[in-house]
Amino acid sequence: MKKQGKILLTDINADRNREEALKSFQSLLAASFENYATIKMSMNLFTMYEMSEEIDLDRREEIEGYIDTINAALRCIYIDKCEVDAETAAEVADVRDKVTAGMKVLTAYTDALEIYEYILNRVEPSVLGTVDENINVPELAESMYEFVFSENDKMLVNTRIQEFIAQLPVRMTKGRFFDIITNSIAIYKGGEKKSVDDFIQTIRDAALMNKPEGFETQYPKLYEIYTTLKNADYKNITREEYEKLSDLITEATAIIQSAVTDYLMLTEILNDALIVLYTDSIADKTYLKDKYEISSKIISELVSADDIYEASSEFDELFVSLEGAQESAYDDLSFLDSNLEDLYSLYYEMFDNADIKNAFDMLLKADRLTSTSLFMDIESSGIKVVVEEADDIYIMEERETLVAELEEAFKDMSKQLKRSVMAKILSLMPVFFNSQQEIKEYFEYALSSCSDKAELTACRDIISDVIAGN
Repeated sequence: MKKQGKILLTDINADRNREEALKSFQSLLAASFENYATIKMSMNLFTMYEMSEEIDLDRREEIEGYIDTINAALRCIYIDKCEVDAETAAEVADVRDKVTAGMKVLTAYTDALEIYEYILNRVEPSVLGTVDENINVPELAESMYEFVFSENDKMLVNTRIQEFIAQLPVRMTKGRFFDIITNSIAIYKGGEKKSVDDFIQTIRDAALMNKPEGFETQYPKLYEIYTTLKNADYKNITREEYEKLSDLITEATAIIQSAVTDYLMLTEILNDALIVLYTDSIADKTYLKDKYEISSKIISELVSADDIYEASSEFDELFVSLEGAQESAYDDLSFLDSNLEDLYSLYYEMFDNADIKNAFDMLLKADRLTSTSLFMDIESSGIKVVVEEADDIYIMEERETLVAELEEAFKDMSKQLKRSVMAKILSLMPVFFNSQQEIKEYFEYALSSCSDKAELTACRDIISDVIAGN
């Protein structure tokens, strides 16, 4: 595929029958997308079916409904060889949208659990009678400092700093807290407005200021647990209540992890199925060789099987023959796809040809579906967009709006909840120190400013676990 792609690109750039060469390149790229997605899907489909048999009863109907839609599309493509229509692709895309919405709800619950677990961890020593009255703060700060800078990897250093900030006692004033937010947002000056918007939205989400649609209804058990955690009296908590809330957090975490695992696997298959649905009608099938045929056979037999275990009993030999096929297919795709943005920018408007424009539209969707982000928006308009720069005025306006929203949200929060939310937000900030000495001083200040020995004990224990790698 690479060789043919190079020839076609040369013809396009040299204006040798450019329009036809462009259409041929689009068909080649579409075939490369379909080849890669089919091979990848053949590796994952059995796992998805097996997973569906182990899903909890309260979620089984939902997941099985999604799988039925996927099966219908795969049967159309690989068994019936029918002409793919827009309706089939829309049905699969609708399932993907529902899964994406479900993931947003689960992410919000994960944020909520982290906030209340932070509070619960800090009352634990008092409840269990394990408060240490003699913590050596300078020694603890020094061990944190040494751990942070024990590696030369800048990204790892920043990750460790943020991890510690998320666990340290929060004893700064609101003014200092908002200054840190202001300085963090200011980093985006001169960048895209969208980057500022995304960063601010991350802060809002972390503080549970914008709960996604379905938060109260989609997972009744999680909402019940969230409500219990939200209404608990942490200031006067008993050991019995502490143990109950700890068990609820454990239960909620298990529910979330199970659902996320299911959704991730589903989305892998959904993305690959959509790639094929978007590219099948424009792909030049002469480029789809033996590895594609083997993968198609695996998919066909699984989709039509009454017993997936019986169907897969003879797959070992087929999978052996596919060894390295996914990597090879991705290598071809990466080369061809790397030219899509330039071709789109140069030729989408040049030719008054509906087929060329439709092919570009479908290829752009396929390109987004191979993104490292499984839940990438596939319906955004083309690559060519007007970038709006974030200037001082825009940043200040957005900062003022965010601070006002946080001020309002803090009014109804207990001191414990407010500190937990602040700690979570601080952990999302780009590292806001100017020197290593400032980092060390912040560790010492945060620890020494905490007069609550129970919280200090909890912090010491959590930090020790981080350093030990637990």
